[in-house]
Amino acid sequence: MIDRSRLLSLGYYKKAASFTGSDKNKCYKIERFREEDSDVDQFKATIWPGPYSSENTPEEQKQSKLAEFTEEGLMELVDWMNSLDI
Repeated sequence: MIDRSRLLSLGYYKKAASFTGSDKNKCYKIERFREEDSDVDQFKATIWPGPYSSENTPEEQKQSKLAEFTEEGLMELVDWMNSLDI
């Protein structure tokens, strides 16, 4: 189970490109994301079956979701990632 306490603070995501992790057979990446024609930051979570890195996993095996760039948005993504059967 992916736990919120394993993820970093909002301040980290404001400065860093992304955070990656894994839990049993799930690998995931959380990053700050901004659509081309927008000035609003969002979180983007991408999850895929392990054990390989994102670069070595076919795109069709990955799932992604966007959420608000807030603590609540990050919790929404944690709940979403834990709900998936990968």
